Amino acid sequence: MNFSTALVTGASGFIGRALVTHLRENAKRVIASGRETSALPPADRQLKLDVPSTGSVTEALRGESVDVVFHCAAYGVSPQDRNPARMLEANVMATGTWVEAAASIGARAFVYAGSCSEYGRVVKPERIRESHPLDADDLYGAAKAAGGRWGSALARSLGLPFQWVHLFGVFGPGEAPHRLLPYVHERLSRGERVDLTSGLQWRDLLYVEDAARGLFRAAEIALEGRLGPFNLCTGEPVTVRSVTQEFARQMGASFELLDFGARAHRPDEPMWMVGDDSLLAHATGFRPSIGLSEGIALTLRALERTRSASSVAAR
Repeated sequence: MNFSTALVTGASGFIGRALVTHLRENAKRVIASGRETSALPPADRQLKLDVPSTGSVTEALRGESVDVVFHCAAYGVSPQDRNPARMLEANVMATGTWVEAAASIGARAFVYAGSCSEYGRVVKPERIRESHPLDADDLYGAAKAAGGRWGSALARSLGLPFQWVHLFGVFGPGEAPHRLLPYVHERLSRGERVDLTSGLQWRDLLYVEDAARGLFRAAEIALEGRLGPFNLCTGEPVTVRSVTQEFARQMGASFELLDFGARAHRPDEPMWMVGDDSLLAHATGFRPSIGLSEGIALTLRALERTRSASSVAAR
């Protein structure tokens, strides 16, 4: 089902920014929301609120007609963001606030950008289905799962369709510097060794533009009353080691600079996190359009442009 206006929370973030771009490219009117200090992407309207409340959002959007709210705001993605109180406030309570605000302004669907981190550990390497327990034992995963449960229950009480989407391994241009590919690029660009874990972790990597496309399709079927939860992923297992080597190959860098095993794995790091994408594919026909090698090439190109621009600016 079609829609005309969307509000995106966390619009300055990696996924939120890509989603705003995708929505605008598809002729949707977009309200980009973020904190007062956020560098929000171009949108039809920008909404900056440090501590959003149902009342402040409703007042700010008085007279607006919003069809879909995409909730991409989250806290805890960066390794340094581990404050438990803020984790609870940003990922659980704020989700409830936005659900209430969405209902109060007459939105017809709420799309929750969840995470594969919400799933518990996998005993054997099999693609994770939506029926897998949400028993994450790390703070971020537990908070995101709690936010989804609280948000969906609240939305049900308000008669607001709540579309819960578990995103797996999103990568691409715009990732934070601490993430794998930007980090490897920075080190290899300077000819320096790259401290890495064993690289034997299996992951399911989805290019960021495909993530935006998938969220868009999930919103469309939510408006038709078809609700998940759904995994948004490729369903293709790949090791961190092979991804890193492919990136180095495309850079023309020596594999000898990749120091696998120099870092220990995080205590809460799963060795297998690969999703089953069949449910969303069956419901929407969605399939990722950008493969891993192409996605790496596009990411590398963007990183090179950023590095060149920084070098020029520093002169």
